Amino acid sequence: MIFIRRAVTLTAAAAMAALVSVAASACGGAATATRPTTNGLEKKSAAEVLQDAAAALNGAKSVHVVLTGANGDHGDVRIQGGSSTGTLIQADGHAEITLIGNDSYIKADQAGLKAIGAPPAVQQHDAGRWLKAPTHDVTGFSLASLASQLTRYSGPLEPKVRQATLNGRKVVVISWQNGSKLYVANAGPAYPLRWDFKGPKPGRGAFSEYGAHFHITAPINPIDITSGV
Repeated sequence: MIFIRRAVTLTAAAAMAALVSVAASACGGAATATRPTTNGLEKKSAAEVLQDAAAALNGAKSVHVVLTGANGDHGDVRIQGGSSTGTLIQADGHAEITLIGNDSYIKADQAGLKAIGAPPAVQQHDAGRWLKAPTHDVTGFSLASLASQLTRYSGPLEPKVRQATLNGRKVVVISWQNGSKLYVANAGPAYPLRWDFKGPKPGRGAFSEYGAHFHITAPINPIDITSGV
């Protein structure tokens, strides 16, 4: 039985290398927030705010995530409930991915199919066509997976958060000692809004459209590669 054996993973490291609209380019600098109405995150430690942000992301109805990397790689994903759809552009290929329930649908160029571990026959004959595989063969395209990346991002945290504004919204800023920063809404749910990655593979993740309705549907006439070709 032929299937895609290597998971397509949106881990924090992959986000930085392939890199999450606020459009990523529209996210401006931060300035000290002064308005009094907040959700209380400014009174918590950075570690506590990080846990709150991960919980809020995991509990969201939906989110639009744009990931960009310094090398020009790009990811654009919309997630709603158990469904998601998005595009990944990397130096080693391009792929469109849609997940609905227990089924995943992938369309990629030949380089993209090779990068995600598709069998040689699939790479040769099915580039540019929608392929159907089990959802468990594709990971990283869920709210739970993205939320887990927030808490598993390596490196020591600065102990305290600071209040700021981001595009006119009150936020608290979590800082890692390597210079990475996570901007978390300081009013309403503790949603992450922007994540700046530093280090050898820098990148940015922008989170927006929380609670929006995304019309995610399966592609027409995909090739089922779980039963052979």
